[in-house]
Amino acid sequence: MGTEVRVGPLADFPDGRLTGVEADGHRLIVARDGDEVCVARNQCPHLGFSLTRGPGGLKYEDGVVQCPWHNSRFNVCTGENLDWVTGFAGRRVPTWSRSVIALGRRPRGLDTLSTTVREGDVYVTV
Repeated sequence: MGTEVRVGPLADFPDGRLTGVEADGHRLIVARDGDEVCVARNQCPHLGFSLTRGPGGLKYEDGVVQCPWHNSRFNVCTGENLDWVTGFAGRRVPTWSRSVIALGRRPRGLDTLSTTVREGDVYVTV
């Protein structure tokens, strides 16, 4: 059984946006779509870099975040990997070079966290 951690007030997470936060020492991303709130670790499974800061900038749309380092895309709510290492710093690279950039790492999904909204606050289980 995990530990419940308060992430912050629901009002701090704008609808349709992705927000990077730190809660109790955990770097997280919070995606909100209306009343649905999803939380994942703010760490690309490729090399562990931030999903909210990097040379490609923050890219989030329709529940999908793109790694600003290597362009891998992930569904924030399910953690599903939608494509793996398709570029560098926000730019696409030729298909033949993707295995080099992947550095032998196999596609993986995001580490998503069980999320609850209670009395106007967002909580996760870590």
